[in-house]
Amino acid sequence: MSATTITQEQLMKQKIKYLEDRLTTMEKSLSRVNNILGRFQMTEDKQSNDPFIRVMEQGEKDYELI
Repeated sequence: MSATTITQEQLMKQKIKYLEDRLTTMEKSLSRVNNILGRFQMTEDKQSNDPFIRVMEQGEKDYELI
């Protein structure tokens, strides 16, 4: 019974570590999205030198609503 408890504890620690890693990854992703949106909002209605912003602006013009 002791070996089973240790195995279950190790499994729980692995699950917690996995979830913590996923949360860290999500936090980084959200931070990047916030940065991109912030740059886009700051350059709204302005000509931008940022190539990423120019691609986003071009993408808006290429699509047509149905």
